[in-house]
Amino acid sequence: MAATAMNTFFLVRHGQDEDNARLFINGRRDTELTELGRQQAAEVAAKLPPVGIATVYASPLRRSKQTAQIIATQLGIPEIRVDPDLIERDYGSLTGVPASDIPRIASRVLVVDRFRYVIEAPGVESYPDLWARAGRVLRRIRTEPSQTSVLIVAHNEINKMIRANFYNTPWEQELQLPPLDYCQVLALNGTGGELQ
Repeated sequence: MAATAMNTFFLVRHGQDEDNARLFINGRRDTELTELGRQQAAEVAAKLPPVGIATVYASPLRRSKQTAQIIATQLGIPEIRVDPDLIERDYGSLTGVPASDIPRIASRVLVVDRFRYVIEAPGVESYPDLWARAGRVLRRIRTEPSQTSVLIVAHNEINKMIRANFYNTPWEQELQLPPLDYCQVLALNGTGGELQ
């Protein structure tokens, strides 16, 4: 189905959580938002259009569901759909360790805008697999009936791979773009772009 079947995909990274605040790699650890993370979620809701978003999708992890619930409540959207494929990248051996340990554990890293993308490390989900998973999510949401604009609340790397699929670009090209900040919004439509 063509991208024009919907008006816009709004992609939002979750707010800061407890592992983020401690500079730990959380991966699929299920940590809560911090107070700052809750504030970030409330602030981003004000940047989104007050009408037009039909559905909110979220990763199954608490930090994303909490962010999505705060936004949905402010926008008056009654239901959040949890999609297992929106879960954070599996960080394998790096899960729960300080980010400063990445050079010690990972065998291949790409640094872009001070963010370290782990290309290879024991047990880490590969970028080709992550890109394919993001494509499944995008195709599934596009086939939902009566969709207009949708909001997806997930994680930095899965959101970036959804954007890559939306514009049909390879994962290698997507990694050259800066990482997403907490509660940053990407607006994907016919021309692309980002809400400021």
